[in-house]
Amino acid sequence: MLKYRNTLILLIVLIVALISVRFFVYLGIWWYVGIVIAWIILIIIGAIRISMNFYLVSQCYGDRTKKAVALTFDDGPDRTATPPVLDVLKAHGVEAGFFVVGSKTMGNPELVKRIDREGHIIGGHSFSHLFLFDLLSTRKMMEELSLTRDVIQQATGKRPRLFRPPYSVTNPALAKAVKRLGLVSIGWSLKSKDTVIEDEEVLLKRLKKNVRPGDVILFHDPRKLVPGVLARFIVYLRGQGFDIARPDRLLNVKPYEHE
Repeated sequence: MLKYRNTLILLIVLIVALISVRFFVYLGIWWYVGIVIAWIILIIIGAIRISMNFYLVSQCYGDRTKKAVALTFDDGPDRTATPPVLDVLKAHGVEAGFFVVGSKTMGNPELVKRIDREGHIIGGHSFSHLFLFDLLSTRKMMEELSLTRDVIQQATGKRPRLFRPPYSVTNPALAKAVKRLGLVSIGWSLKSKDTVIEDEEVLLKRLKKNVRPGDVILFHDPRKLVPGVLARFIVYLRGQGFDIARPDRLLNVKPYEHE
């Protein structure tokens, strides 16, 4: 399996090998340029495709042989948009996972308490959700992740172990931060694309077409069209014989410390 460390070692070995070969055969500079470009492309793809586990091992899906999926929500809590999502989940008896932003959690403790009280699990999604979060140092990332855990614990009395990288982007600095804090990274295997699709019918069609057993499905609760899509998608899943499991149960991970 491709990993950042393995590919870095391979890059060094290839360059050393090319330098050695030059004593016997002429090789143009483009050999070196080509290898470096290929490596750069690989590390970029590894950063934006969380399921590759290139820098950081993330739990992205459950047992593919069992007809069960999990629903997860990022970027909340939002005092206007999150309650309707919770209403839909409660009406259908579904427990989900919410990966919350620490700064929003501080401003909505009662909403976070409701998420917990209604049986959903809560994980961190950084404190600020900065657009340039991935350029932070390991120390700064650790501060963000730790502060988010603290505010979740203050609201719920539970200290989360689960974390989802902002924008689902990973890198060596984040991998170190997650490891040092003892967190478990949670990815996804089916992205709803509710941040770019504005038509409820198109979004629902995409979900129906692509859902597979074991999927961890990514939604964003601050998106206004999510409650309507969610209600119809839950009905569809159950009509197709899918069980909708809480993410920690689908992935067999402990959501909180001391459990």
